[in-house]
Amino acid sequence: MTEQPIPYAKQWITRDDIHGVCEILESSFLTTGPVIEQFENKLCELTQARHAIVCANGTAALHLACLALGITDNDLGVTSPNSFLSSANCIEFCGGRTDFIDIDPLTLCMSPESLETYCREKAVPRVVIPVDFSGIAADLPRFKSLSQTYGFYIIEDAAHAIGSTYTIEGKRFACGSCAHSDMAIFSFHPAKTITTGEGGAILTNDDALAKRLRTLRTHGMIRSKDQNQGQSSANASANIIDNTKEAPWYYEMKTLGCNYRITDFQCALGLSQLDRLPQFKARRNQIVSLYNKAFQANTHLILPPKELASEACPHLYPLQFKKGEKSRLAIYNALQSRDIHCQVHYIPIYWQPYYADKYGYAKGKCPRAETYYSRTLSLPLYPAMTDDQVQNVIDAVLSNA
Repeated sequence: MTEQPIPYAKQWITRDDIHGVCEILESSFLTTGPVIEQFENKLCELTQARHAIVCANGTAALHLACLALGITDNDLGVTSPNSFLSSANCIEFCGGRTDFIDIDPLTLCMSPESLETYCREKAVPRVVIPVDFSGIAADLPRFKSLSQTYGFYIIEDAAHAIGSTYTIEGKRFACGSCAHSDMAIFSFHPAKTITTGEGGAILTNDDALAKRLRTLRTHGMIRSKDQNQGQSSANASANIIDNTKEAPWYYEMKTLGCNYRITDFQCALGLSQLDRLPQFKARRNQIVSLYNKAFQANTHLILPPKELASEACPHLYPLQFKKGEKSRLAIYNALQSRDIHCQVHYIPIYWQPYYADKYGYAKGKCPRAETYYSRTLSLPLYPAMTDDQVQNVIDAVLSNA
């Protein structure tokens, strides 16, 4: 047995984090206060995106992004099957139809070639949601080129990828920059690179989308201080709304929004965590290097994509076992018996009963994603891991692989 349990992921909270949160708890604002805007500004500095809109969680961010695009009944959206449920559910929340594009086995992200074939032979989606799996940037420039050909929107699901970058023709871009997408989202769940407890963000360079996102985040409500708030678009409503539009208490709801706000004390934690993002990234890459060095000579193992060791801020370490499902299960159980806790990312989304029953999706739909799922295991990876803990994981894997 190891000296203490090793989870697959764990947040790293310091006294500075706690102090930042406690300052807010003693202030005048617990929510809708100034720290939210400070956190948004810092996310813009990190990514170079023009706007950041923080919200309750990553799922809310994806839902808001689809709402802002006007995704509605029977609009087609596609995403990767190798992701968490939210990457697909956000389309369904808006009444859209969700389909799935197989992955590139070398990056484990959505395949641009498969998307192009889908557009040419099946249908052109209204929105494409590529996923930066495990911190590896999807081929966003290629998706952008396809969007210009076929006319779809792009929402980059960068929930795994805060701190990750990609380089095109010598120029480096941050995941979330929206240089090759209409919007991007982050998640700040405790398993992610930085945490706010629960939380998410939408980033965009489009002023109109940003304005709509901020309205949708707060019930679809516009207050008297906001621009154009008094312009009623319907004669019927003009007859019943308050005629004191300039009063400080005045508000209007012209569209149906959500209560997806985040608190100031969550954003205070996020601000403090962002200060340590370079440290988190460096340590995560050190652990990936230790794993790669230990596993590279074992012919039964398939290392994660090489991109995980280059520009990514690694969120997961997905190791594949060539022997397949039985080997993976045996290793999973062996590690569990030593208090080493792994995870599997992910069961193909279309295998879930909701999608299988609604759309008739069956096994074999995305064979590369299914093959990957059948033999992958995410090993523990978090910045507070000690070298001894990393070595315990390595020893346990190699003794059972």
